[in-house]
Amino acid sequence: MLPSVPSKVGKTGENPVSRHAAGRAVVNATTMSDEILNPAWEDLDDADAKPTTTTKPRPSGLCAVGGSARLQHGRLVGSPGWANSFRAQHAGGQDDCNNIYTGLGNMRDLMRNGGDQLEGGGKSDQAGCLTPDDLIVATRLQDGNVSDPSRGVIRSLEFHKNGRMLLTAGLDKYIRLFDIDGVRNAKVQGVFLEDFPIHKACFGGDGLKIVAAGRRNYFYIYDLQHGTIERSSALLGKEVRSLESFVQSTAEANHPVVAFLGQDGQVPLVSLKSMTTTGSVKMNGSARAGVFSSDGQRLMTAGGDGVIYVWDLRNQSRCIEKIVDESSVQVTSLALSHGHLAVGSDTGVVSIYENLKGEPRIPVEATEDCWNGMQQTMRRKRMNTITNLMTEVDNITFSADGRILAVSSRFKRDSLRLVHMPSCKVFANFPSTKSPLNYVWTACFSPNGAHLAIGNARGRALLYRIHAFDT
Repeated sequence: MLPSVPSKVGKTGENPVSRHAAGRAVVNATTMSDEILNPAWEDLDDADAKPTTTTKPRPSGLCAVGGSARLQHGRLVGSPGWANSFRAQHAGGQDDCNNIYTGLGNMRDLMRNGGDQLEGGGKSDQAGCLTPDDLIVATRLQDGNVSDPSRGVIRSLEFHKNGRMLLTAGLDKYIRLFDIDGVRNAKVQGVFLEDFPIHKACFGGDGLKIVAAGRRNYFYIYDLQHGTIERSSALLGKEVRSLESFVQSTAEANHPVVAFLGQDGQVPLVSLKSMTTTGSVKMNGSARAGVFSSDGQRLMTAGGDGVIYVWDLRNQSRCIEKIVDESSVQVTSLALSHGHLAVGSDTGVVSIYENLKGEPRIPVEATEDCWNGMQQTMRRKRMNTITNLMTEVDNITFSADGRILAVSSRFKRDSLRLVHMPSCKVFANFPSTKSPLNYVWTACFSPNGAHLAIGNARGRALLYRIHAFDT
């Protein structure tokens, strides 16, 4: 037996055993312990082994890993077997799983540490996020216009179809072009339009021209190849005071057309090839929003009466359909993708509809007036609504493939949300509390969807990398 050491403690808290006695007891105990625990054999390889201990604390597992790390793990590794088997047994839905977890105390740690893998199947959806978490992975890059910021509000942002050049325009009367590399974002060119605050600017249908408009009855065309600026004459026969708002047909259209939205419902159509007015359409109330179909053969306009007018441009006098949006007193913005139609309203509600083709419709009234026997007033079946914004939705844009929808309002600070399509779930982690959005006036995606540019009232073009589109 080991020699016993007195354990009596005095009033001062010191052990009454002398230091010499205590030291002798420890030495004797060590000697006897070495005799008892002497190894039975010696391994020569142990002599060359290096110690692996470290003073740094180790992570405690998945509970210490952030959402982005779990997301990356899910992409690379996939779903673990236990998660798949559990989901197969309880395929009744997320609510049923939550009830099961509530009744099983030993499953709480599972939900805390591996809930993302279990509920989402451990796989990211097409938008690069785990659906139950409603997360999107985005990295903030250097501002798109860091080499020459705007001196006023940025009213227009657009990427060139090559995906590298970014256009910015605003009330400082400048059009600026930047080469986007995510680091330097060097300025390529700048154009100053004297006495012409720019309210809307975009690339022409072929990408070789820039159309710029403001609160004037004329607009400018800038030729990128020759570096020349052409001022259009006033639209003859049209009493249009301001051409500040317009929409352009997509690059896929054979004949690029610009539709200027007038306050009296008059929408003149101008060809970008001949630079002449090719016709016009007339709607009730003011025209505040518009969008072209992908082939450029149809135009949708909407405004003060809360009705969306669908025009067949092959016969401009014919409105082939009127769509009544129940959630809108006034329609303030429109966006169209290959699969969905997004309608923004002055109340902050965004309505999502299926694309025009093959959508079931219900007639509003059988006594509606018909033009040429072709007009139909319909109440389309609404897929979903987005109610995250509280003020007027003045900007809506889809990514090129329609997987992400950006909605914003300039009337309230940091009012921008990204929506996953077609689930219509708003990404919960963007923007964050540290995102310097300020008052958002415009936003756009690059042609491949990898970049998101946001123009604000400070004259900055914020740039984000969307990792869902990394190839």
